[in-house]
Amino acid sequence: MSAASPSRRLQRWLRPLEGLPIHPQWLLLRHRPATRAWVGAHAHGTLLDIGCGNGELRDALPTGVRYVGIDYPPTVALGYAGGADALADGRRLPVAGDSVDTVALIDVLEHLDRADLAVAEAARVLREDGRCLIHVPFLYPLHDLPHDYQRWTAAGIERLLERNGLAPCEISATMHPLEVSAGLMAIALADSVIHAARAASPSLLLAPLLLLAVLPLNLAGWLLGKLLPRSGLMPFSYRVVARKVRSAVRRGGQ
Repeated sequence: MSAASPSRRLQRWLRPLEGLPIHPQWLLLRHRPATRAWVGAHAHGTLLDIGCGNGELRDALPTGVRYVGIDYPPTVALGYAGGADALADGRRLPVAGDSVDTVALIDVLEHLDRADLAVAEAARVLREDGRCLIHVPFLYPLHDLPHDYQRWTAAGIERLLERNGLAPCEISATMHPLEVSAGLMAIALADSVIHAARAASPSLLLAPLLLLAVLPLNLAGWLLGKLLPRSGLMPFSYRVVARKVRSAVRRGGQ
């Protein structure tokens, strides 16, 4: 576990407070419903959700979209309730080529040591002009260690897609830089308290002050994000829409 990420136990305790600005991850968690709605707006036909976790995308899809969730057994073992229709490695899918209309890779690619293979597999299973929907973090703490391997810029995402048979249609940055900065500071404060408690450090005396700072930090980030123009300087993440290019072949890592 990284010094930058809250423990899973604390996350469970705080889960009922996720919708309130006293939660250290409030600003970043507010982004999740928008991502699910974005997937629903682009999904069509049969959607293959690779790394589906708890299968939260099921309820975000419009009527008529067929959902198939796939996850990796070690990931399920981390404690997900289970939303998978099948267990498999996203880098080697048990799915026929040219058989699905939409592939979703939501917060998955950063956890694959050879992400090229997963993108190439997405291209392989997609029908011609099928869509691949990707969400990847950029400024977000390390998580699910030791399997957190990389972050991409928009240019890096474009190269990743193009060398594996997908053409980027849209790569958009998410969240205002000030929201991102405030959210990361709130998480860092909470994490500092966790580690002070583990080490029985005298700095634990500062815990009430540090935790009290979370609320004004979150509210300031939210308000300034509403009032000031947004730039792509410090995105929280990227949302990506890509399409399968004609005659795409599997060449990830080659």
